[in-house]
Amino acid sequence: MVTTGELYLLVVTVMALVAFAAAIPVLLDIAREGRERLREGPVSPVEGADEGDGDDGVRCRHCGTVNEGEYAYCEECSQQL
Repeated sequence: MVTTGELYLLVVTVMALVAFAAAIPVLLDIAREGRERLREGPVSPVEGADEGDGDDGVRCRHCGTVNEGEYAYCEECSQQL
């Protein structure tokens, strides 16, 4: 007969394995993106991103829109900066 503790341990182990299997593609994408960022180098800021208020911004290489410096994705086309 299976005790409650053994059943609990089995359920928790299965759930952990399923969560790990679901996380593998995400972790691989994160590693791939990190390698691409290292290969591309730093993104250069653009002066006067917000109509002359003096803040630096980042120009999207896909559509040319100037975005705030802390953004990771373009406000206009939603592509990665």
